[in-house]
Amino acid sequence: MKKRLLTIFVCAIFAMTAVAQNKSNHLPDILKKDTTAYQTKNDIRLSIGLDEGIPTADLSKYSSFVMGASLQGEYLVLKELGITLSANYLYFLGKDGGDGLSMLPALGGLNFYITPRVFLSGQLGASWYIGKDSDHDTYFTYAQGIGFQASKRISLLAKYEGINVGPSKTYSFAGLRVAYKFFKQK
Repeated sequence: MKKRLLTIFVCAIFAMTAVAQNKSNHLPDILKKDTTAYQTKNDIRLSIGLDEGIPTADLSKYSSFVMGASLQGEYLVLKELGITLSANYLYFLGKDGGDGLSMLPALGGLNFYITPRVFLSGQLGASWYIGKDSDHDTYFTYAQGIGFQASKRISLLAKYEGINVGPSKTYSFAGLRVAYKFFKQK
C-alpha cells in the first residue's frame, strides 16, 4: 500500500512539474494565475478542517476508518512558501465493534505553492494517545501531501500521515483534509 501511495504521489509531482515547465498560455485554466486564490507575502490564515482517511500498515488490522478535525494556521513568508502550525484530533474506528483509538497530533511544517492553487505540504511533530489506558508517551508524527485551493475559502489536501508508536510500528493513514479558511489577514 505504501508503494502504491508513493508511486501516485511521485507521478503527480512529475505531472505538475511538466505542466509548470510549459508556457503559461498553454496551461489549463485551473492552473493559471487566479486572483481569487492568489496569496501575497505576509498573509496570515486560519482554517478549520475535517480529516478523513483509511488506515494503512499495522493499523489497518485494527481500524477501518479514521476521522477527525484540525485547526491550522499558516504564515506566508513568500508568495510560494508558507509556514504551518496545526493541532488535530484523530479517531481511529475499531474494526468489528472493537475499541477505537484517539490521538492528538500537533504538527509544524511548510506549504510550497507550485501554482497559486496547487501546493505541496510537509509537516513534522508529535502525537499523544488519549484514553483510559493512556501512557502519556509522546510519539513522532509526520504528514505529507498535495493540496488544491478550490476557492478563496476552501482547500483540499490529499495526505499521508504516520504516527511512530514504537520500534517498527507506525499508525498511519491515507486521507483527505477539507478545510475552510475563516480568517485571513494581510
